[in-house]
This record gives sequence, C-alpha cells and structure tokens, in this order.
Amino acid sequence: MSGRLQNRAEGWALARKALDYMEEFNIPPTSENYAIWATYACDQNSELCDALDKHIDEGRAFDPAFLDAIHEKFFSLKRLQDAVMASSGQMTKELGAVRESLRAAHRDQMDYGRALEGASGDLDRETDPDALKNMIQTLINATAKMQERSQSLERRLHETSSEVTQLRSNLERVREEAMTDALTGIANRKRFDEMLRKGRRGFETEGDPMCLILCDIDHFKRFNDTWGHQTGDQIIRFVAGCMTRHAAEHQTVARYGGEEFGIVMPKTKLAEAKVLADKVRATVESKKLMRKSTNEDLGNITISIGVTEFKAGESVEQLIERADNYLYKSKQQGRNRVTSDENADVANAA
Repeated sequence: MSGRLQNRAEGWALARKALDYMEEFNIPPTSENYAIWATYACDQNSELCDALDKHIDEGRAFDPAFLDAIHEKFFSLKRLQDAVMASSGQMTKELGAVRESLRAAHRDQMDYGRALEGASGDLDRETDPDALKNMIQTLINATAKMQERSQSLERRLHETSSEVTQLRSNLERVREEAMTDALTGIANRKRFDEMLRKGRRGFETEGDPMCLILCDIDHFKRFNDTWGHQTGDQIIRFVAGCMTRHAAEHQTVARYGGEEFGIVMPKTKLAEAKVLADKVRATVESKKLMRKSTNEDLGNITISIGVTEFKAGESVEQLIERADNYLYKSKQQGRNRVTSDENADVANAA
C-alpha cells in the first residue's frame, strides 16, 4: 500500500474510532466534540487523555458543560500557540528584510563617502573642464543613489511598522478568543481568574475594594433533561445577557462553569455588589422564556446568588470558596435569593 493510501486508511480508521467513542458515551457529533475525541483516539495529548480517562473511570456522564470546558482548555490554547508561532515566523521574515535593507544602505553610504573623498582630492588637482563635468556628474549620480536607498529604507521601515501593528492586532484578537466563552460571548474561566488576580493586586497596592458574585441557574438539569441541550444553551445565554446588562464596564461577567456565572467587581464595596446581584436576580425572574424552536412556554427561570467582599490576607481561592458557600446557602434556603457576607453572618448568629 502506498504512503498516501495508507495515510488515508489510517485517517478513516481514526475517524471511525472517534465516532465510536462519541456513540458509546452518547455525545452529540459536533465539530468541537469530534476534535476532542479524534485527539483522544490518536493519543496525541496526554493531559486531555488523562482528563477523559478519569471522567470515564468515575462513571460520569459527558455533559455539554464538561465537554465545553475540555474544548476551551485544550483547543483555544492551541489556537493561541499556533498564532504566536505564525506571528513569530512572519516577524522573523520582516526583520530579516529590514536588516538586509540596512546592510545595503550601509554599503551605499560607504561608497558615497569614498566618492566624496576622491572628488575632494581630485578637485584640488583637476583643471580640465570635461573631467570636472564628469566628476560632478559622478557625485550627482552617487547622491541620487543615496536618496533612492534612503527612500527605499524608509518605505521598508514603514511597511514593517504596519506589519508589526497588524500582527499585534491579530495576536490580541486570538488572545481575546482564548479568553471568551464560545456559547455566551462573555469572559471564560481563564479571564475570570485573571481579573480576580488583578483585583487582588489592586486591593494590595492601592487599597481598592473588590467583590465577587457567583450565581447558578436553579433546576437547570431539569430544564436540560426536559427540553434538551439546545434549550439549555438558550437559558444559559439569557442569564449571561441579564448579568451583562447590569454590570458596569469595569466589572467582568464570566461563565464560571456549566450553568454557573461570576462577576468580578473591582473598586466595589459589598453594599453596591448586593444591589447589583438583586437587580440581576429580579431581571432573570421577571422574564418568561419561550422555546425558540416551538414557541413553547418554558416558564420563569430563577437563579441563586452568593456575594462576598475580598478580605485582607486571604487568597483568591478563599474568596471563591466563600462566595460559593453563600451561593449554596441561597439554594438551601429556597433558591431565587441572594446570600452575602452580611446576611450570612446574621443567619449564623441566629
């Protein structure tokens, strides 16, 4: 069998293996899911394989939230790495061209210097009009060549500057994609973690307060099981939109995981954070959702929320844990409510 035919046969075998895995674990055959399982089937990424193997060993279902997180983690990063490598290659090419232009300009400058030196000596000795005319023409030609080289170098530097600006823009765009949740268009867990660390630095260096809101969609599994994953996705996008509508520009709304969201709130005190949290909760509750495909009434969606303020000396992980605990207190106390540092302390005292 030729190399090409062998590669084709191996490709089909890999595709069948990936699809078999997806059928075995009841996974929708989307392009994102195929990328995950094709990588798993050919054992190309040990970290990805370990994550899937652990999930399989624990007997857990491959729900959309888990698969989204896997794709976000392993394939968004790869796009960023590919973009960096491509940009590095282009940058090397551009700098090589500039370096060659500088070398040529340096050679022309040396030639021009020698021409001037020679002309200076000849002018002292030469009296023949024709010889002087030729000498002057030589100097004019050398000067014109220097001007042309200078203009060429200027154009090359300008083009390189434009290219660098474009490459920087492309890298920033890919970085934004790597920090954005594909389903909702809001920040993903990577950006969430980054902004929390930035907020902590602001607290430590400038004394700026920071609050964190975590929220979870009530009875989301029931909606998913009853209406399907597409309707579940519709609900997730709806809640993300409600949170974005009320958050300020300097605050970061993120999809923290599956049906759980967060708002990182730098330069914000607890009282302000609680007001915003209750506005989001009330907005979500006030809307009746219709299933897009059939116009069936999905009823009201509610969310449970935990709110906390960063304390001196604690870690970001401790801040998240406290907000998460308040979120689950909201669940335990009947859902569709906000629990924060303040009312959690009151409840504990009672």
